[in-house]
Amino acid sequence: MHPPHAMIHSSAMVLRTDIVDDDELVPGTAVGEYIVDGPLGEGGMGTVYAATHPVIAKRAAIKVLHPALSVNREAVERFVQEARAVNQINHPNIVDIFAFGTLTDGRSYFVMERLHGETLRERMARGPVPLLEALAVLETITLALEAAHERGVVHRDLKPDNIYLVALKHGPPVVKLLDFGIAKLVGGERPGLAHRTRTGNLLGTPAYMSPEQARGQDVDHRTDIYALGALAFELVTGQLPYPADNGADMIAKHLHAPVPSAEAINSTVPAALDHLIRRMLDKDAGHRPTLAEVRAHLHGYRDVTFAGITGASLPALPGQPMTTPLPSSSAARPPLPGWWKIGAAVVLVAIAAGVAFVALRGDPSADEPTQPSVRPVSTQPAPKPAVDAHPMPTPEPKATAVNADTDTSAGSARPDAGVHVDAKPAKPTTARPIKPASKPKKPPGDDDDAPM
Repeated sequence: MHPPHAMIHSSAMVLRTDIVDDDELVPGTAVGEYIVDGPLGEGGMGTVYAATHPVIAKRAAIKVLHPALSVNREAVERFVQEARAVNQINHPNIVDIFAFGTLTDGRSYFVMERLHGETLRERMARGPVPLLEALAVLETITLALEAAHERGVVHRDLKPDNIYLVALKHGPPVVKLLDFGIAKLVGGERPGLAHRTRTGNLLGTPAYMSPEQARGQDVDHRTDIYALGALAFELVTGQLPYPADNGADMIAKHLHAPVPSAEAINSTVPAALDHLIRRMLDKDAGHRPTLAEVRAHLHGYRDVTFAGITGASLPALPGQPMTTPLPSSSAARPPLPGWWKIGAAVVLVAIAAGVAFVALRGDPSADEPTQPSVRPVSTQPAPKPAVDAHPMPTPEPKATAVNADTDTSAGSARPDAGVHVDAKPAKPTTARPIKPASKPKKPPGDDDDAPM
């Protein structure tokens, strides 16, 4: 295998159209409007090469069908179907395919966008994926799968190798779903093409294969939800839900073994997330949640996790609309308006006035006659009762003195004001009238401050 070249080829260079003995395209080979730079990787159906347009320097990737499959009509049809399915979906989180053709030796190829970054498999190999990052990847995958399902396309081979994390200079990577080579067009595929390859092997990857897919039954969108559950289990635990030494044992576990618990392996996995993954891995396709349910739960877990870590708002997924985070308990509350102090003062004044009124009217001293409904007799004319909340000031009796902390300029006393009477106790029949004020005074004979 030759390493990929970063150089841009000019249109004046000599183009090679030959193919070496091992059917590998060497650098400089012309494929359609592009020139091969070198190999990028190899999959079950073909080899992917890096390429560059010689005039506009557009970089692309070219997937070429394996020679042995090029003579198989069903394999060629499936290859064409992959390009058609991707273009039918047309989603930003699915790799774009924009050209199709045939090489001189008869092999089919298509040209797709060239991605820079790493597969999810490579990311997982570098170390454990933080929960917040894992949830963001899974949530984006639900968007891509849902778009595919709405177009009648079932991927059937969802795994970390087919998920690409496109590196950005700033911000988290963009998630791209790859390889629809064995995708099923629901209701539009030829009988027999959906289940088995030319060698009779089941289509799919045993580690992520749903029970119905393992049995060779007709599958629908729910088989992708099962594979997403297996992928989620691996992301949060670092191991497969059904590890085994061979594919046959893996398939047997998918068919018959109890659904494992991610929380039992990794205690940091939230119980609610563990429950969601177990539902996705349910062996009965009818019991699995929809992608919309999965996405709603994942987004809620992302909100809570992000708020718990940073106390900030949740960032948007690259290429997706900004999402609204749940309220965080750590978020700062807006300050109350300044007029709350005035309202509090009014409330306190009202409470103090009420308490003073009760003390004057309901608890007379022992040496005074109890006359609840009769005003005390006075040797001086009694003042007229106030008719509003702000009575006009009246002449103050000489025997009384008001504390300096009582504010009468506004017709009411401050909440912390006290009233003190200097006069000596008088007999009930000769009691001096009580000066009307914003707050009633206590009866003469009590040297304590009025209750507030």
